[in-house]
Amino acid sequence: ISISIPTIPTCRFSTITITTTPTFHPFPRLSFELRNRIWELTVDPRIVEVSVVTRYPKTTKSELRNVQAGQRSHNSRLRHLRSSTAAPAQLQCCREARECLTTHPKVGYLYSRAFSELAQKTYHGFDTVLEHDPELERYIWFNFDLDTISTEGTNMHEFEAIGYQIKRLRLERVLDDEYFARTEVRSIGKVFPNLREIYIVCSLGIRDGYRRTEEDDYAGLAPENVYFLDPEHLGGVMMNSVDLDALVLKEYLAENSLEDLEGCIPTEVWEELMMQQTAGDQGQ
Repeated sequence: ISISIPTIPTCRFSTITITTTPTFHPFPRLSFELRNRIWELTVDPRIVEVSVVTRYPKTTKSELRNVQAGQRSHNSRLRHLRSSTAAPAQLQCCREARECLTTHPKVGYLYSRAFSELAQKTYHGFDTVLEHDPELERYIWFNFDLDTISTEGTNMHEFEAIGYQIKRLRLERVLDDEYFARTEVRSIGKVFPNLREIYIVCSLGIRDGYRRTEEDDYAGLAPENVYFLDPEHLGGVMMNSVDLDALVLKEYLAENSLEDLEGCIPTEVWEELMMQQTAGDQGQ
């Protein structure tokens, strides 16, 4: 902001530049308890991308001869933890914020160094774990009370070592894909036994989730805790299973007569709607 003020004794004008910033300078003078509470209020739920990638270490000459002879073993494969999600900004702000949000006993939502087990433990026992591999120290900041884990394209069984800790899971799938419908759906409850919510991005559109909770068991979750989403390029709309089924049914009724919907919607729903329609006709 530039302010022109007269100077004395001359009549010339000089310019004083005042810089304004969003910094709240008295913050350090607040009580320790109040500062901690403010840090806690900055915590928001996040979607954290987590994946496990594999690679082969640099081949020695003796191993190269074995490779050329077609004798490479699965035991030489290494597993690495990866995430495209940045660490929470609060943990990079200052030491006080970092300590408050990771160790303070009275803070309700703490961040943890998580998922290093994914590189250290395998679910099938084939992969090698090198004792001095720096990749074993890699971790991802995660808030188990608030954050949602997104597994990207990683096989669901790769998360068995930490699955019991996860409360919110996000997947992107083609729901009619045979492997997902026959295998992965059944594995969700086994790998993630303590889920509270699941978010499924329907690659072909959110309406692909219509009546899915009637046909599939998503870790025993109630339909109101199973959410279906459009992909981002289709708008990213999100609805739980109950609301989605009601929306699609309403669309069907707007486009078709109730008689034409027999067999297309749940029998008990169709019978109830027929009774309502009959009662309405009689009332008229």
